[in-house]
Amino acid sequence: MPLNAVPSLAAHPRLYASPAQLRRLKQPVKLRLLRDAARNVAKAADVYLNDTELKFDTGLHNSLLLRAREMQARVITLLVCWRQTDDVRYRDAAIRDVLAMGEWTYWGWVSSLKPDPRPEAEFDLSYGENSTTLAIAYDWLYDDLGDEQRQRFIAIARRWTVAPFLHHVRMPAGQGRPGWFGSPLTNWNSVCVGGAGLVALAMREDLPEADEILARVDESLTPYMQGLAKTNGGWVEGIGYWNYGHRYAFTYLLSHSRATGTTHPLLQGAGVKETLRFPLDFCPNGEPSSFGDVNLWNPLPFHFAAAEYLGARDVTSTLDAIMTARRPSVGPWPDDAELLILHPRRVAKIQKAAKSKPILKHYPSLDWFILADRLPAPRLYLSARGGTTNVPHSHRDLLSFHCVVGDEQLITNLGINGGVDYLDTTFSSRRNELFEVQPLSKNTILINGVGIATDATIASTLVSGRGFNGIRMDATSAMGVLGGDRPAATFCGRLFLMLGDQAMLILDRADLPTTGRVESRMHSRAACDLQEKSILVRGKRQKLRVTYASDVPSAAYLSVTAPTTPGPGANVLRWCTDARTHKSVTMATLLTPEATRAKLSFERDAERMTIAIRLGAKTWRVRSYLQLDHVENL
Repeated sequence: MPLNAVPSLAAHPRLYASPAQLRRLKQPVKLRLLRDAARNVAKAADVYLNDTELKFDTGLHNSLLLRAREMQARVITLLVCWRQTDDVRYRDAAIRDVLAMGEWTYWGWVSSLKPDPRPEAEFDLSYGENSTTLAIAYDWLYDDLGDEQRQRFIAIARRWTVAPFLHHVRMPAGQGRPGWFGSPLTNWNSVCVGGAGLVALAMREDLPEADEILARVDESLTPYMQGLAKTNGGWVEGIGYWNYGHRYAFTYLLSHSRATGTTHPLLQGAGVKETLRFPLDFCPNGEPSSFGDVNLWNPLPFHFAAAEYLGARDVTSTLDAIMTARRPSVGPWPDDAELLILHPRRVAKIQKAAKSKPILKHYPSLDWFILADRLPAPRLYLSARGGTTNVPHSHRDLLSFHCVVGDEQLITNLGINGGVDYLDTTFSSRRNELFEVQPLSKNTILINGVGIATDATIASTLVSGRGFNGIRMDATSAMGVLGGDRPAATFCGRLFLMLGDQAMLILDRADLPTTGRVESRMHSRAACDLQEKSILVRGKRQKLRVTYASDVPSAAYLSVTAPTTPGPGANVLRWCTDARTHKSVTMATLLTPEATRAKLSFERDAERMTIAIRLGAKTWRVRSYLQLDHVENL
């Protein structure tokens, strides 16, 4: 429903936190995770009372975004503590901090570098996050602000949100309008418009431009949310940016629904409820197993609110299971404060299936997939990445994968974790030179020392047979070309198979235009013991046996990486051809949990190969044509 068709909005507080939820803050909490959150909120609020100096590092990349997050954590934490205690010192400190935001010379990092102090110089992520802080503070403080204070809040909104936002989004597409506006693929869309939309909802009666802002917000957010139908709820930027972008998307949409008393249409579309499960699929047992820049994830309070609103009880139970098993560290936002508001205050129990069974789940438009012995709470899990590198925050990580055993990730891609690990080169024209973006840091195939090229795409197909499920990836064109348009490979493919619920088999095939060297590479932050043609990976709690085979002479090696950000390197597990004299190579890697020993052997004729896998008393024989285009279990 267009906002201008609504004669009036709900009384304050009208945004995502209901009056009942805010009143509930005075009630004692029983759950341990909420008791911990309450203790953290009280401790932080007492620090914020008198310490007005922000702690963000002014020398870091996009430092003013870090400032925005620190200020949001301060203001919301202080307001929650005020609601808990009725101590006006916390309220007054929050007002003090919000008014300080209005005195900042710059809200955006790029404009500070130029320098260009005009508020309309840009409207970036910092504007979106600062606007969110301003809107929530105004909404929760509405009845406690004096007339002069209220006008000062509105003046900040007019100077730093209303005028800059409308200046940029009123521009025609391709003629100055920001690239994030209307994009279905970037977190910038939801963060920027979400912040502006919350200001318009909170101050609608005081801002004549509010209805236009909200119309523009819905215009921009519509392809973002409707795009979830095409991805089955998946998100091309990975689980870290899913958390970021969706935090602002759902906060705005839930606030709009509360303020108007009508569910926002964008919450009713295909893929919206499904997207709540996406990060859970790629973070089994709390172990991040996603792709791209920020492979980090922890449950955020908005996730509980969205799951409760949309009736996704299985999501709530999984979130609770992760938080109960391992209380995640608090992120840059006011997680503890919002958790006290948005958590339903009862732990939802996971409804376990009568019998677990192996899972193959594929997100076709992303071409990401997972193999697991069961979901949720798998004992053996693998996620892998197909698709294209031509998406935001992507790495050259096609063909790559993660492997989790129980509650511990033992095989992992190396990546950029975001925040303090971002450098000025991270989003520059030299991004692909960073080690953590290159194929050399991924669990992938290398041919003559190189892997997936830039601007690459691969095609995947699902395969299944008696006792196994998997996926075939054709990366021939993705390996790029050499001099004179000669291809790096005439064929390059990878086959992932889950053998019952006992093991993961990876078959790699490379056909070269001339003789060369082939390597199948993996990484682990756990201890690794090289044992001829197998490697034992020993984590703190779990173990994984890696067993190798090849149809040409090959050997296993262990190396150590040198990460861009100084610190301990990861172990590199390398299965390499002995010589550079081969034109066709097939390699097998078997992953078995709990250090289970296995034997692999190859048989091949002119058209096909057969690999025998012996696990304890059980023997598998998998036959595949040499280009992995047909697989069967004998």
